Amino acid sequence: MSNPTITCPTGCADDVPPISMDECNPDVDFSEVDKLYMTQLNYPLSDWTDSAEWTTRIDNSGTDANDIREWWVSGELPEPERTVTEIDNDRDVVSPNKFSLTLMVYETNLTNYDAVRFLQCNTRVLIWYSAGENMYGGTSGIEADVIASHLITKGSKEANYIQLVVTWDDKHNPERITNPLI
Repeated sequence: MSNPTITCPTGCADDVPPISMDECNPDVDFSEVDKLYMTQLNYPLSDWTDSAEWTTRIDNSGTDANDIREWWVSGELPEPERTVTEIDNDRDVVSPNKFSLTLMVYETNLTNYDAVRFLQCNTRVLIWYSAGENMYGGTSGIEADVIASHLITKGSKEANYIQLVVTWDDKHNPERITNPLI
């Protein structure tokens, strides 16, 4: 399990964090972002490691404010955007990271199409996402903006899709756990 918070060192003497390497049995992660979980702001989880809470809250058609929508997606989390600024005394400072998940949804039924139209209202939500055996976001979730589009591709044998671009700013990558839903 990840540490819920990372405390950056103060002063000029920085510690070097522990790492783990295994020559004979490396722990490698092969996956893409496969699920996006979305709920209204102010409705975080009580314990994101509890599969029962997830099961109770995930409801794609419910009307409770605390329902979590589970999008089946194909996507990635590339390198975040950041700015390195040289300041006085030949020092560099790094801006917070701007993370951007780019996700494709291939189920373009009318319900999902209308969800895209709603998300085009400049919606800010809480999100979590999974990639293979890992889930990201912490108990509080990630407060994120969503840009949603329905895209029609060229070619009669190409699948049209919904694109969700989910963005947020943070100093660190989100907390990670083993996915409690698998």
